Parts: sequence; structure tokens; C-alpha cells
Amino acid sequence: MNRLFFALLLLALATAYGQVQERVAIINTLDDHDSISVANLTYLTDKLRETAVNVLPADRFGVMTTETIVAFLGSMENTVKVCKEASCLAELGRQVSADYVSQGRIGRFNENLTIKVELYNVTSGNLMGSFTGESENIAGLRNIIDEKAAELFKKMLVEPKAIVVEKPEVAKPEPKPEVPKVKPFPRTSFWVALGLDLAGAAILGCAVYENGKTKEAYDKYYVDGQSGDDYDKAWKKAEDSRSKRDMLYVIGSLVLVSGIGVHIWF
Repeated sequence: MNRLFFALLLLALATAYGQVQERVAIINTLDDHDSISVANLTYLTDKLRETAVNVLPADRFGVMTTETIVAFLGSMENTVKVCKEASCLAELGRQVSADYVSQGRIGRFNENLTIKVELYNVTSGNLMGSFTGESENIAGLRNIIDEKAAELFKKMLVEPKAIVVEKPEVAKPEPKPEVPKVKPFPRTSFWVALGLDLAGAAILGCAVYENGKTKEAYDKYYVDGQSGDDYDKAWKKAEDSRSKRDMLYVIGSLVLVSGIGVHIWF
């Protein structure tokens, strides 16, 4: 049982440290005129998601699947409804617990199909970039995504730098010391999971301690409790200690596994 406790503790810590990815949500592509089939819209969304996966390093970014987004919004029907009615793409990103959110929108210009894809930073709500294009058919829209989507998603890899214009006649001020950037705190789910991990580990630690007390109680029973009241008291004490130990093992394991489940799911 002790080896199981340490294995679960190591797994919990490994899972906790692995939660460093920033989430990227590619929301279902919308058609303002309902002139394109759902299958074609899904295909264009998959192309955007595929490009994001290929461009963004997996150790820093995690591209959310359609199933994960649907799980946050309740159902596929509700997902379609929410995506159509959302007035702010960044707010939609917050609903699915993403750090970045992107979506394509299909329209028409004269006889041509048009596409517009936007990328937002969910925390700040700022538009990080977008691209547009037009084509006579769906294949042309796919080509536009192939040409422009990669550059759009690469904007998540670097922060824009301000352009400094030097004026020779004015002395340059001494540079200010750079303030180290503070990494954003993990989301609430991280702290909930970590709290469950620590609570589970603490309860299992109590169970290990109680296991020692159980052994001592049984040793005392075999030495001192062989007759009369001493026999009954020693036996009851040993049995009570064993029951408490087993209960702590069960509760601690459940709490620890719950923490691991929160890490994995969120």
C-alpha cells in the first residue's frame, strides 16, 4: 500500500507540472448566408485547426478539439447556437476556458465567396491579427487558408515590439531596467486540482501513520490481551485502529485520484 501511495503522489506531481500549455480554441467556421454545407464548413475549420497544430509548438500550446469545446458549451446544438449568437469572439473563448481563440466567417462579395479569420487574445480581448480573401469556390477558400493561416497563428509565438524613432538632436535617456515579466497564474482548475492532490497526499500520510499504530495495537493484544477485560479492550483497540487506517487509505486515494482527474480533464 505504501508503494501505491508514492506512485499516486508522483503521478499527481507529474500531472501538475505538465499543465503549462496555453489553450487555443478554433471555433466552428460560420456562414453568414447559410449557402455552404455543414460538411464544407467543418472541413475549413479542420484546416485551420490542422495549421495551428503544425505551426504551434506542442510543449507550449494545446489546440482544443471539437469534442472539448462542445463539452464546455453543453452539446453540439448549443455550440452551434452559441457560436452564431456570440457578439464577441474573445468572450466565447472565455466560455471554453481558452487562452487564444480563432474563428473563420464565410460571406459573399458580388458572386464570390469571402472568408475572414480572426485571432484574439482571450485574456486581454485584443485582436491579434486577421486575414481575408475571396474565391469562386470552396477550394479557393481552402487555398487562402493554406497561404495565410500559418502566419496568423505564428503571432502567438512572439509579442510585437514598439518601434523607437531616434532623434539625433535629443540626448537619449538612460534605459530603464527591464522588469521581468510575471507569468500568468494557472487557471482556477489548476489550483483546485493541486489542492486535491495535496489533501489526498496528506490523508494517505495519516493512513501510513495509522498503519503503524494498528501494528502496535495488535502487538499489544497478542502480548497483554489474552483474558478478561484486557483481552476485549486490546482487541477492540486494534480493530478500531485498523478500520480507521483502511478508511483513511480509501478517502485519501479517492481525493488524490480526483485531483489527477481534474488535471487531465481541464
